[in-house]
Amino acid sequence: MITKAIILAAGRGERLWPYNATNAKAALSIGTRPLVQWQLDSLSETGVKKVCIVVGLLEGMVRNACATWERANPEKMEISFTEQKVPTGTADAALLGIQSLGCHDEPVYAIPGDLYFQVEDLQLLEKSVQSSCISALVAPVSKRDVQECVRVEIENDKIVEVRAHSREYSTKSRKLTGLMALPSDFSSVLSSTPDIPTCVEIGGMAPIDRTLAESLHQSIVLGLEVLPAEATQPIVDIDKPWDLLEANRLSAIIQTKNLTEHDLSEGSSIDSSARIEGSVRLGKGSKIGPGVIVYGNLVVGENSFITDGAFVEDSVVVGDGCQIWRGALIGKQSVIGHGCNVGHGAEFEGLMLPESYSYHYGEFWGILGRCSDLGAATVCGTLRFDDGETPHRVKGRKEIPRYHSNATYLGDYVRTGVNAILMPGVKVGPYSLIGAGVLLGEDVPNNTSVFLEQSQKRGSWGPERYGW
Repeated sequence: MITKAIILAAGRGERLWPYNATNAKAALSIGTRPLVQWQLDSLSETGVKKVCIVVGLLEGMVRNACATWERANPEKMEISFTEQKVPTGTADAALLGIQSLGCHDEPVYAIPGDLYFQVEDLQLLEKSVQSSCISALVAPVSKRDVQECVRVEIENDKIVEVRAHSREYSTKSRKLTGLMALPSDFSSVLSSTPDIPTCVEIGGMAPIDRTLAESLHQSIVLGLEVLPAEATQPIVDIDKPWDLLEANRLSAIIQTKNLTEHDLSEGSSIDSSARIEGSVRLGKGSKIGPGVIVYGNLVVGENSFITDGAFVEDSVVVGDGCQIWRGALIGKQSVIGHGCNVGHGAEFEGLMLPESYSYHYGEFWGILGRCSDLGAATVCGTLRFDDGETPHRVKGRKEIPRYHSNATYLGDYVRTGVNAILMPGVKVGPYSLIGAGVLLGEDVPNNTSVFLEQSQKRGSWGPERYGW
């Protein structure tokens, strides 16, 4: 049994824009909880007793999420922190964690702070661990996506090659998830990892970054055994905004799929006029009121109210202190964060981060950032006239996401005015404002306002126009 783990939570997450400036990746909200709390759940369930979290940018968010977890799980695990003051890479972060934990006589888990995974795969990884060997969790990858990740090749149940952002692909190719079990003597490999990765092909351009993937490559060069464990459960590396949306969609499915009967906590209730076509779990004090229709399974936190003819589709998760009412429609596999308000004919599908507001007949699909406000009749386009997928720019590179390319991505603290129209795939940076009547067809940077300028033609009108 592995009893120690390192969570690598120091990354800046530049490709996650518009959510990187106001969120630590390990504290991103997944299914109404910070990602790191799901990771701690899995580690605790597999017997880990001591965790070091390597923090960097916005570390207070990660510390707060862990403190909340510790209060709910007293004496389950010892959690410590160490700071990576300069973001030099995951290899350096892993070395800092090993030194902090004092892992001299047993293997240790290394877990990327932006990885959404299931406990079953962590258990699979543990079973693959052998003395003095490195074990790595790998996942299927398509030919289309191989250049977006670190590829490994497997032969005779061993990883024999590591290639970052490769153009090559074979039936033996797998994606390196970044979740590993490292032997106790791995510090020497980490400390000698090159500053620029060498696990690239001819023509590849690697940045200055001491990555754990390169450490794995160096291990193979040194003749060390690297063993794969094939993931069997949903897993998402949250690098880009559509990954955050996909992780929440999967979390909604996982949290609701095993409900077979109603589970009502103290003070919760379902009105007799509500129509429930699946099973519902309600936290303390939550209520489903008159005229509500739920078309599948639903999980609701504490002190939330779904009432006044609201419609809720299948596999939805709602947080604490929410109000969904007056004919609102919540789309399938959506997550509504704590303290949100959706009402008066508003339609919402996707991820609504905490304390956000959608009211007065709007329509939205995608991610609505924390403390954001959709003005009345804000509408986002979800289907292009050519039925195609919207290309995006990520750090200047044009790409078409493998999922959710046509969703709208509004950062934290964004406001829209009355009748704003957001075209498929637009992204808006945090602290920005989209004014009334704006037709937005391109991305908007952080801290930016966009207002509509219009010309008007005026003339005379009156009874004389009607023959008087």
